[in-house]
Amino acid sequence: MGASAQAFNVSYLDGTVELQTAKGWSPVAIGDKVPSDATVRISQQGSLELTRATTKLTLLKDGVFSLASMAKASAGSSVGGSVAQKLQTLVTDRPKASAAGGVRGAAQGTSTVTWVDENDETRAQAQTLLDNKKYLDAANLLTDSIKSAGSDADTAELTYMLGVAYYGAGQTAKAYRALGQVSADPGAPWYARYVILKAQVLVDAESYSDALSLLSPFISTYPTGAATQVAWLLSGISQRGLGNEGAAKTAFDTGFQLDPSSDTAKLIDQQRHL
Repeated sequence: MGASAQAFNVSYLDGTVELQTAKGWSPVAIGDKVPSDATVRISQQGSLELTRATTKLTLLKDGVFSLASMAKASAGSSVGGSVAQKLQTLVTDRPKASAAGGVRGAAQGTSTVTWVDENDETRAQAQTLLDNKKYLDAANLLTDSIKSAGSDADTAELTYMLGVAYYGAGQTAKAYRALGQVSADPGAPWYARYVILKAQVLVDAESYSDALSLLSPFISTYPTGAATQVAWLLSGISQRGLGNEGAAKTAFDTGFQLDPSSDTAKLIDQQRHL
């Protein structure tokens, strides 16, 4: 196949994105075709999403990247879709705090997390659209609602839900941008989902160190619960992505033992036997 047939399509970009050519660096725009063996440079706190058939590459940081190397690494990871599907259906218990978690962590309790307030019309409408996988419709509703949100707490939750909508629509870079605008209160009922989703986005983009910097303190503060088991799964994938097989095995084994009968445990077991 020729280079053009193997080219990636630029589906999303933010900041400044440039393609290395024989004459230097050339600007890249949405809709451009980028050769599969290209080197790209991202700057000004940019991000880039590239698609080709069933392959999608997401770059969330400034830097210089080889698309061939990233495509090879992406092809070696098959768990992303399974975890993404799990995130859409996860009904998590409030994670239980460790002693080091302090009063705010202990206040999480053991009741079930409710993702949205059923008495809020906007949240209810957005939830219905998300449940029906109408992600772009949900994104449009939430974008308009955020502009008129009545409080910082409302803005944070609606922006988090906007990240969910973008992620469900397969727009990982947009999801990352939305989640990056959220200042999440650990006491919020959607906090665990926020942490797991943001970590999943980072894992999808192969930003493994950044994912671990988010997951490790969450696991330390909340050592048990369904969300924590998913956090161990993502931690294991991240450690493996960094070449730390021993740490990956520890993460998978610890997560599996939290609840060997869960759906997440099945995903972990698959990873343990790769």
